Amino acid sequence: MVRRMKSKLADLAVVKAGHAFRGKIEDIKGGTARVLQIRDLDEFGQIKDWPTVLRTNITGRKQPDWLKNGDILFAARGLRNFAGCLNDISVPTVCGPHFFQLHVHNRREVLPEYVAWALNQQPIQKYFKQSAEGSSQLSIRKAVLENTEITIPSLVKQKSIVGLNKAVMKERKVLKALLTSREQEMNFIAQDILG
Repeated sequence: MVRRMKSKLADLAVVKAGHAFRGKIEDIKGGTARVLQIRDLDEFGQIKDWPTVLRTNITGRKQPDWLKNGDILFAARGLRNFAGCLNDISVPTVCGPHFFQLHVHNRREVLPEYVAWALNQQPIQKYFKQSAEGSSQLSIRKAVLENTEITIPSLVKQKSIVGLNKAVMKERKVLKALLTSREQEMNFIAQDILG
């Protein structure tokens, strides 16, 4: 018999709002921390290019909720509510206010990569679309995210899904690069013949 358990996200992970900045986030060349924003993540929820991530200094009395490897970022505002699991954090980093930061409680039973994958799948995305609020910009409230039901299969099954998802993401990146190359080739041909 296959063991599957449905849980609310709040029972699986701590959900916190992204770091609240007062006003515009200042880009400081020698800043002591990095700030992940929507523009820094690709369509798979992965960091595009660390060197381009904004540097700043985090001020205030309260210690910020620094991102850790294995944390999940969830884009709560806009038309795409995607999730990505972070695995390459090596410097003090926070996420901006457009994100929720998720930290899975028991990583021996629930893989953060699996939770991020589940949040990106069509049944849960449909729930987010139905639950989004706002007139000028749609957003997902923290309570809606915390009440998201996720089916948790066995650890073996989770690892299998995560492995397959990594393979699919690699294939998509290769195909995207190939398409970009072909488009450039066609542009050169057009320029040569028509230009």
